[in-house]
Amino acid sequence: MGALEAFVQAFGTVDSRAAAEPADAARARRDALETLLRSGLPTRHSEDWKYTSLRLLDTFGFSTAAPSAPLAIDGLRQAGALLAEDALRLVFVDGRFDAGLSRLDGLPPGVKLASWGATEAQARERAGEELCPVAQGGAFDAVNRMFACDGMLLELANGVRLSVPVVVIAMQTRGGASHVRHVLRLGLGASARVIEQHIGVAQADPYLASSVTRAELARGANLQHVRVQDEADAAAHVSQLHVAQGEDSVLDAQALVLGARLSRQEFHVEHEAPGCRTELRGASVLRAEQHADVHLRVEHRHPRGTSRTHVRGVFDDAARGVFTGRVNVHPQAQKTDAGMINRNLLLSPRAEADTRPQLQIDADEVLCSHGATVGQLDADALFYLLSRGIAAQDARAMLVQAFIAAALPDIGWEPLRAHVRARLAARQDLAIETSENPA
Repeated sequence: MGALEAFVQAFGTVDSRAAAEPADAARARRDALETLLRSGLPTRHSEDWKYTSLRLLDTFGFSTAAPSAPLAIDGLRQAGALLAEDALRLVFVDGRFDAGLSRLDGLPPGVKLASWGATEAQARERAGEELCPVAQGGAFDAVNRMFACDGMLLELANGVRLSVPVVVIAMQTRGGASHVRHVLRLGLGASARVIEQHIGVAQADPYLASSVTRAELARGANLQHVRVQDEADAAAHVSQLHVAQGEDSVLDAQALVLGARLSRQEFHVEHEAPGCRTELRGASVLRAEQHADVHLRVEHRHPRGTSRTHVRGVFDDAARGVFTGRVNVHPQAQKTDAGMINRNLLLSPRAEADTRPQLQIDADEVLCSHGATVGQLDADALFYLLSRGIAAQDARAMLVQAFIAAALPDIGWEPLRAHVRARLAARQDLAIETSENPA
């Protein structure tokens, strides 16, 4: 059975819940199913999926009926969860909110932070709204809408500046599939830091984890968003971030890709008013036969927009990285300033990187650039370090550290920096420091 047929079959086994859902939610799920059936899952004949095959999914089962394994806070900690005391926390276990593992006390005025599916009453009230489709979401947005029963809802009133980060942990304990769907709404001049962490039990059977996050930024709002993807080795992971930016709003979106056999990170950003600023940063550190795809699109539709994209990858063994970045500057988007760079480091002759930075410019008064590199460790630099008495392993680590540090996530919060250092050290035996001012 192929993946598409498996999704349809899994949807049929859970469609009985429609009786407990409001009519608009059930209708949204059926519309998602029809969308998926019309489009099918993407293949390598699709330009946006040219270098990424989904054949691995044909070997998965996508039933969501299997019970979750019991999980306590110590289990989260052992799985590498980011459990800082000075942060708000929402935990979703196999796609369902876990109030006992979460921490939502002490919310300041003007902040609404909750799980939209935490109770039946909330699900009935909000499910139809949260399951609406997103532009450019494609087949996996449809899959997510078919099955997602929970996710984060964050709303900030005008002028509210949330002083502590919001950490959203998606934990997988079993095989099959899980789906979460988050919504962020920031009012005029509001600001927030949101960290999504995706992890799985190392011994879990193969599973698919999908995540869709929609963010709406009003005039002058500021969102820092970080995604740390460190799924189990047998997993497949697809995440999407869709952001609509208002006038003079600021988006700083970052991603770190460490886990999963197959993963895809998507960023879709719309400048819906003048003066928007966007920074997209990403780092992938892969080994064995891992495959990671980073796909982003920025739409400059109004004047004075700025965007910067900086994505780097380190690939060892037979790992493969894919980068597709597209910046579209529309005719009315005069005085746009856009830059995109993708750099890749291959540590093995079997490793591979495919990179496609793209600019579509339909305005006259712009400043735009893009570029990409794929290479190996600098032999001269390595020889220099060895000649100074530095051990070969340490010299190699130093060079990789210098290469990847500029693209690592950093929102100025020490627990995140420490977590990134620890995960990378455990993964690649590298003592990597993050950079507050990436080159």
